[in-house]
Amino acid sequence: MLCLGPGSSCDVCLDPFGDDSKAPCSIECGHVFCSDCLDHITRQTCPLCRESFDVRSAVKLHVDVDGCGAAQSATYAQARRLQRAIADVANEGATEPRLRQLLAECKTFLQSQSRELFEDLRVSHRMLAYLCEVRSKLRAQGQEVARVEAENQALQEDLMDLRIHKEDEIAQLEAEKIQKEALIVELERLNREERDRARDAELEARRKGMEMQGRYIEQLE
Repeated sequence: MLCLGPGSSCDVCLDPFGDDSKAPCSIECGHVFCSDCLDHITRQTCPLCRESFDVRSAVKLHVDVDGCGAAQSATYAQARRLQRAIADVANEGATEPRLRQLLAECKTFLQSQSRELFEDLRVSHRMLAYLCEVRSKLRAQGQEVARVEAENQALQEDLMDLRIHKEDEIAQLEAEKIQKEALIVELERLNREERDRARDAELEARRKGMEMQGRYIEQLE
C-alpha cells in the first residue's frame, strides 16, 4: 500500500489527511487530494497542473503514522501553518511588518528543505514576496506624491506672498500716481492764476500808459 508521512495535507483545502472524507487519494498526474476535495472537482482536470484524469483511477493512500519520526511530522505541521498564514493574509490582509515577518519565516523554512518538497508553499512564498514588493513600491510612490504635493503647496504659498507683495507695491504706486495727478492739477491752477494776474497787470499797465499819454497830449494843446 502506498503511504504518506504524518503531517501531510491536501493540496487544495490544506487540511491534514486522515480517515474517511480526509483520506488521501492520488490521481494520475501524481498530485494528492483528500477524498472530500476529489469529490467536489467538477471538471476531470487536476486543480494544480490541469492534466486530465479519471476519478475512477484515483488511488487511495495510507497515512503512516508510525513510519515517520516526530521531526518530519513537525516539518509538515510547520509547512501547513505557514500555508494557512499566507491564506489568512490573502483573505484578511496584513500590515507590511507582518508580511515581511511571514516572508522571512517562509524563506527560512524553505531554505532548510529539499527543493522538490512543498511546491505549493514555494509558489505562495513567491506570491507573498511579490505582494511585499508591490506594497513597497506603492509606499514609495505615495511618499513621492506627498513630497511633490508639499513642494507644490510651498510654491503656491510663495506665489501668493509674491502676489500680495506686488499688490502692495501696485497700491503704493497707484497712491503716488494719485498724489502726482493732484499736484499737477494744483500746479496748473496756480499757473492759470499767475497768467491771469500777469494779464491783469499788463492790461492795467496799458490803461495807465494810455491815461498818461492822454494827459501829455492835453498839456501840449
